[in-house]
Amino acid sequence: MRLAALSILIFAMASAAQAKDVVTISQFTPFAEDSHATDAVKEECGLEERLPKYLKNYAKKHTEVVFTAEPLESVEGKTLYLEFEQVFAPGGGGYSGAKSVSVVGELRENDEVIGSLTVDRAALFGMVPGTCSMLKRVAKKLGEDIGEWLEAPEMDSMLGDAAPD
Repeated sequence: MRLAALSILIFAMASAAQAKDVVTISQFTPFAEDSHATDAVKEECGLEERLPKYLKNYAKKHTEVVFTAEPLESVEGKTLYLEFEQVFAPGGGGYSGAKSVSVVGELRENDEVIGSLTVDRAALFGMVPGTCSMLKRVAKKLGEDIGEWLEAPEMDSMLGDAAPD
């Protein structure tokens, strides 16, 4: 009997240690009004839906990311507000030069800001044929950066290419 109770206790402790944090994000990441994203980028590249999906994938080891279509203000618990702050992506793929994206975010718990970030990533020249393909690579790296940050969020974090050397 004692062995069974001890086994249950050990299992419960192991399960608690592996419990994932739950963070709700919008299913679409909006562009800031002054992001400089072109209409072509907004309409053709799908960044708004790609970033949340990549973030969920990269955070899954330690954080359960939940999508919502509701305004995040109406969600209880931890929420992550993200916005494309700056997008530099002239058309023409690699022929028109590097592309870069900056995202800002705030992690809130019941309306209190408990973490904030700025993350920049760029795609340079290479074998990627088009602007949207280059931005897809950038969105993956942004998702990875933010997903890792969720493991130990801090205030005023600078990630990706924005990280201090």
